[in-house]
Amino acid sequence: MRRRRILVSDDDRSTLDAVRIRLQAEGFEVSVAFDGYQAVAMARAEHPDLVVLDVGMPAGDGFSVHERLRQIPELDEVPIIYMTGQDPDTIDRRAMAEGARAVLHKPFRGVDLVDECRAALGFWTRRPAI
Repeated sequence: MRRRRILVSDDDRSTLDAVRIRLQAEGFEVSVAFDGYQAVAMARAEHPDLVVLDVGMPAGDGFSVHERLRQIPELDEVPIIYMTGQDPDTIDRRAMAEGARAVLHKPFRGVDLVDECRAALGFWTRRPAI
């Protein structure tokens, strides 16, 4: 079985490194982008199985990247997970309206990241909240 490809985009390098390391440790192939423009370009080139986007990035926030990906026929159904440190109520409503699979609020636990990625890729359902 081929390894699933995940594209992660965030302008905060420490968050990006932590997410990349955690996902690679779980066996995923991970590419990283540092802004919205690079995220769209890399998605076009690599055709990831999942995209994890920071909401607040330069050169295109997570929502505008999501919108651009939906306009590319071969990427229009790739699942999207958002990461954010912004107001949960506002972001959650908009993200779900845009068709996101999940929203992770920073700081989030590595296990929650992995669970959401696996669920978005159809590996299993999320663990119940405790």
